Amino acid sequence: MFKETQLHQEFLDLEHHMRLLDRKLADALHRIRHGSSSESIEQARQDEKQLLSELDRLMTRMRAIEGQLLQIQKGATRH
Repeated sequence: MFKETQLHQEFLDLEHHMRLLDRKLADALHRIRHGSSSESIEQARQDEKQLLSELDRLMTRMRAIEGQLLQIQKGATRH
């Protein structure tokens, strides 16, 4: 039960972090479209690339947690 609680909390923390990343990504996309210089647009593209990579890792971990929670729930229903 303790493990399940930890996983739920980690999932909630990751959801919060994902919302922050989404906002940062939206900002980077806005800067790409409306940048005032080629340097600022290039920086925004680098930011977008880094944010997408971080978002991918975060979502992979979220899927792993969902799988672990599903296994815990399946184990609980067998008893």
